[in-house]
Amino acid sequence: MTKKLHIGIVANTAFNIYNFRLGLIKALQQEGHHVVAIAPTDTYAELLKENQIEFIEVKNLARKGTNPLNDFKLMNEFRRIYKQQQLDVVLQYTIKPNIYGTLAARLTNTHSICTVTGLGYTFLNDSIASKVAHRLYRLAFSFADKVLFQNTDDLEIFVSNKLVSRQKTQIVPGSGIDTVRFSPEFCAPKTDDEITRFLMIGRLLKDKGVYEYAEAARQVLAKNKNVEFHLLGDIDNDNPSAIKKEELDAWIKDGILQYHGYAKDTRPYICRADCVVLPSYREGMPRVILEGMAMGKPCITSDAPGCKDAVVDGESGFLCKTADTHSLAQSIRNFISLDKTYKKQIGINARKRAESVFSQHAVNMIYVKLLAKL
Repeated sequence: MTKKLHIGIVANTAFNIYNFRLGLIKALQQEGHHVVAIAPTDTYAELLKENQIEFIEVKNLARKGTNPLNDFKLMNEFRRIYKQQQLDVVLQYTIKPNIYGTLAARLTNTHSICTVTGLGYTFLNDSIASKVAHRLYRLAFSFADKVLFQNTDDLEIFVSNKLVSRQKTQIVPGSGIDTVRFSPEFCAPKTDDEITRFLMIGRLLKDKGVYEYAEAARQVLAKNKNVEFHLLGDIDNDNPSAIKKEELDAWIKDGILQYHGYAKDTRPYICRADCVVLPSYREGMPRVILEGMAMGKPCITSDAPGCKDAVVDGESGFLCKTADTHSLAQSIRNFISLDKTYKKQIGINARKRAESVFSQHAVNMIYVKLLAKL
C-alpha cells in the first residue's frame, strides 16, 4: 500500500497553480495524499480555496531579478513553511521555487521533484545573470530527487552544461490538458462560408512570433481575400520584448489582424478557427497548441524547442521554420490549399495525440508513479 504523503505544490503565482496544476492536485488528493498550494497570493488564491485546497502565501518571491538578500529571505521562508507543514515532498515549478525551494527542502530533509517548464532569454543568453543562474541550478539540482523537463532540448542543455545528472532527469509532456473541457464536442457545427480562419493565442511578445504572424498575414491577404487572421492575448507591458500598442493598432487598422484582447476562456475562439497558429521562438511545451489539438484543430507551429515536440509534422499538425515569415506564410498557404477531407483527418489525428500523449491523466500519472517510488 502506497504511503499517504503530505505534499507541497510550489510555484511563483497562485495563477500558475490554479491554471496548470489543479488537475494534478485533485489526482493526488484522490490517491489519498494531503496537498497544500504554496505561492505568492493573487486573485487565484481564493479559487484554490474554493476547491478545498489549502493555500499558503509566500511573501518574499519576486518573479524578476536577483537580489541575494531577498533570495536568502525567500529560501528561509520556504524552509520555514516546509518545516511547519511537515511536508514529505515538494513538487516545484518555475525558476525560484526550483532553486531556492530545493535548497530549503535539503535543509528540512524534504524530498523535492522539480519541473523545468521552459528556458527564458536570460538563461540562454551569455551574460552574468545567465552564469549566476547556471551555478544556482547546478547547486540546487544536486540535491533534487528528480528533475523533469517538458522537452528534450531543454533536458540536453542542462545535462550538457552539467547542471543536472542525466540519471535524475525525465521528460513530462507538458502540464496536462483537460481533454474533457477542451473537446470538439464543445463546438457547435461550423457553417461553411468558404473563409479560412487562423487564430494565434499568446502574450503579445516578439519571441512568441507575433511579428511573423502579422507579416505572414499581410502577405497571404495580398493574394487571398477569403482568409481571416485572429489574435487573442494581452500586451505584457513589463516585458522588454512586448509589441507596441501602436503596432497592434496599425495591424488592426490595415485589416491584417482581428484582435480580441484577452479571454479567460479561449474555447469559443478555438471553435471558430480552422487552424491554430503559434510561431514561437521557444517553449517548454506550447499549451495553446495542445489545447487546439485537444479540440480537434489542425495547428501550425515553429520547429523550435518544445513546439516541434507538440505535433507530428504532416500528421497531427504542421511545422514552419522558426522566426521565418516566408516559411510561416508558405505553411499558411499550404493549409488553405488542402482539401477538406485531409484537414478533417489532421484534426482527428491531433485530438488522438492530445488524448494519448498530452492529457491531464497521462501527465498526472507520471507524478503519481514518481511519488509512489519515493
